[in-house]
Amino acid sequence: MDPMEPIDQAGGAPQPLPLQLELPSEKRAPAPTEQEARRPRRRAGGGGLRWLVRIATVLAALAVLAAAAVVWLLPWYVKERCIAEAAAHGVVLEVGSVSIAANGFQLHDAVATSAALPGASAKAAEVDVVTVGLHPDVMTVRRAELTLAGPWSTMDAALSSWRASSSGGQGGGWTPRAVVLDESRLVWPAPFAENARIEASNVHFDGTWGSATAPVHAGSDNVVVGVPGGKLGPWRVDADRSAGAWRVRVALDPGVPDTSTLLVVRDAAGATTVDAEVPRSPLSRLGIPPALLGLKGNIQADLDAHYVPMGPQRAEVTAKGGVYGIEAGLPVPLDVSWALSASGAPASGLDVQKSRLGAGPLVGELTGTVKPFDDGFRVDLAWKAGPVPCTAFDKPLAEGDPFDIAYQLRQLAGAAGLVKGDVSASGRLTFDSRDLGASRVEFLPAVGCRVSLFGG
Repeated sequence: MDPMEPIDQAGGAPQPLPLQLELPSEKRAPAPTEQEARRPRRRAGGGGLRWLVRIATVLAALAVLAAAAVVWLLPWYVKERCIAEAAAHGVVLEVGSVSIAANGFQLHDAVATSAALPGASAKAAEVDVVTVGLHPDVMTVRRAELTLAGPWSTMDAALSSWRASSSGGQGGGWTPRAVVLDESRLVWPAPFAENARIEASNVHFDGTWGSATAPVHAGSDNVVVGVPGGKLGPWRVDADRSAGAWRVRVALDPGVPDTSTLLVVRDAAGATTVDAEVPRSPLSRLGIPPALLGLKGNIQADLDAHYVPMGPQRAEVTAKGGVYGIEAGLPVPLDVSWALSASGAPASGLDVQKSRLGAGPLVGELTGTVKPFDDGFRVDLAWKAGPVPCTAFDKPLAEGDPFDIAYQLRQLAGAAGLVKGDVSASGRLTFDSRDLGASRVEFLPAVGCRVSLFGG
């Protein structure tokens, strides 16, 4: 009997050994200790979760870097590019700061000057730039302070030369397609005369910047012109320029802008026409203080004047109008009216011919010259009238007028032939739009009126 074979305790036959359930290569894991049992178990796939966390961390870091680039680096880059591009176009640009917007960017506290435009400068608290494809498309400047200096003809020529130059206002990846200026203020000393000064508020400007011949519009509804002794205006002024031609329209009565107007037009060939149309209106409504002209009373005026070039060697001027209600120490207010015609070569001056001026009953011939210039004009006129009887200046007594004993005595004396003498007058006018201080108006009456009670 095999000694390893178990014996049946009941004395029966030997029984087989129990079945071996555990494979030889397997080992039973020891029971975990109490400390190990308390540790949290790791879920299946824990390595993939760690990678997701790492990727999210990297993306967040990139987002922070991108935000930092937008907040700090991109504004700095835009500022430097704007300054560099302006310098390439002959403009010195100073920028306080730059902010990035959804459709472009904004320049803050910007100042621009250019050696090509001496004396000109622009200051703006805010400049909005709309971009298309990372390139500036429309630049809008609001509430800017603009300063120009010198005659408008010089400034216009300098601006045209700069825009047409290779390093001027054309081209460049950072040159905007259009420029808009709004709600701004302009100060312009000596625009057409040394002793004149333009101040304009609510200035608007818009232009296409594609070429030197692109259209440009500028305007203001509150233009005041400072002259020796006072101010003229406010007037509304609109200016347009396109393809070498320009047009300036002045509304002397902004409240009714289509009635009292001055229009100056120059074509691309350099020919200039001038048209002034003013219906009878109070001088105060036309922006002309009567005291500035040395006049008193409720002064009214009208004007219809035209300057037309008839070719390179000839031009014509026609004008008619009047000033009414002048208080000149006479029994009645004095009305002055005129009709003028002049023609000739602009280079030598236009001769005034067949022209007359009337001051009350005094009517006489006007003589002189009208001389046009590229930046203005000069008028020199002389006038002589009379003599006329003194009784021609007496005021008829209208219905409802109070009884005037002095008037009645004069009428009786006149009817009896006792009013003797006559009145004559002469005058001169000098007006130069380029030098307002040189303007002169002289009116020299010669009064020889007397009442002769005893036929003397």
